[in-house]
Amino acid sequence: MWFKNLRIYRLTKEIDTSNELLESKLAEQLYRPCNNLEFSRYGWVPPLGKHSELYTHTSNGYTMICARKQEKILPPAAINEMVEEKIHELEDKQDRRIYRKEKRNIKDDVIHTLLPRALTRSFQTYAYFAPEKNLLVIDAASATKAEEFLDYLRFTLGELPVIPLTCHGDPSEIMTHWLKQRLPKGFELDNECELRNPLESNNIIRCKNQDLESDEIMTHLKAGKRVIQLAILWKHAIHFVLGEDFSLKRLQFEGSIQEEAVTDADDFASQFDQDFAVMTFQLDSLIEELLEAFDGKAKES
Repeated sequence: MWFKNLRIYRLTKEIDTSNELLESKLAEQLYRPCNNLEFSRYGWVPPLGKHSELYTHTSNGYTMICARKQEKILPPAAINEMVEEKIHELEDKQDRRIYRKEKRNIKDDVIHTLLPRALTRSFQTYAYFAPEKNLLVIDAASATKAEEFLDYLRFTLGELPVIPLTCHGDPSEIMTHWLKQRLPKGFELDNECELRNPLESNNIIRCKNQDLESDEIMTHLKAGKRVIQLAILWKHAIHFVLGEDFSLKRLQFEGSIQEEAVTDADDFASQFDQDFAVMTFQLDSLIEELLEAFDGKAKES
């Protein structure tokens, strides 16, 4: 349950995110597996899985929800091979050439033939509302995955007025300054960064397990490269990689933080609740301090 990535969105106007409304709306669009002719299926599941029938889980004012997606696995190489075989078969049998439109129809037929026999894979996406902060926080490594979640949540609720959380400062410029000078109190450099030449977008340097204060890194910065990703340790509690889009990836909570959540609970639900409470408390502080470090609160628009 501990989030590994953060995509943070700000609600631009107040909407009803009460448990009663969310339970009602999410239950209308619950998850079900793909049928034989579907490529993929998206829907809502209880955050606690088999340990609860509720589609929300609330602790200390934060409300978690969870979406599940199942998709069919159809390797493009296998599809193309079958399509080519059918095209050659038809051309030989009918003694004529098969053209583009008919090839597309053949490909569609092949896909529909394979779908019922295709293997499937599933993944879940967790998120939580922080109503007092007007935030929605999604555990998604990519913007595409987060947008898919937002689109389905918007469809489910009827509206979802959110925009990505931004800051007053330019993240790339500020991270570059941090690497040249020093980080704000509470933040420390880790051992990873990504640098890009602003005049040539494909000119990128990726460094891992590297002393970020070394002469080698400083030389790249003096040459004009800017930081677009920076690995940071916050208060000896959370490791993460901060991106120029203000996303946080590869979060790792120190053992001492997770130990705070350890209880004598004898059931999964109670431990899940404690984990969620500790995680949101830490992330709330981290987000707030990051915004302060980036020239203040998020922009209003």
